[in-house]
Amino acid sequence: MQREAWGVESLSVALMLGAVLGASTLAIGAACLDQAQRLSGRQRAIDSFNHFVERARMLGAGGVGSIQLVELELGGGEIIVDGELVQLMLDGELVRSDVLPLPVSAPESELNSGNYLIELKRGASGGCFLEVRRV
Repeated sequence: MQREAWGVESLSVALMLGAVLGASTLAIGAACLDQAQRLSGRQRAIDSFNHFVERARMLGAGGVGSIQLVELELGGGEIIVDGELVQLMLDGELVRSDVLPLPVSAPESELNSGNYLIELKRGASGGCFLEVRRV
């Protein structure tokens, strides 16, 4: 009879320990998944920035009137345009920065996620520039 009572007691302790270990493992797994998603979003934003810079450089080597369509997936980030300087900002942090061969003209100085058309144009003074507008 005593052996049976001991088995019933140890079963409840084992179940309780299993529940505690399972809950802590679940919390750790959820935190890791959240971090992986944030890193994935950050990488998508960096890839979009790099794609934008690559397309702008290709246009700079082309002829006046050349056009490229670029899709930006920046999450909550933005690309800040200031002349030839473009910068990727994520959560208030400067992540990437690059200098383009030609100045960039955009209606807004900040580009967010979405589709943009980049066109190589000639200015009134004869110099070329890249015009960026949301599609």
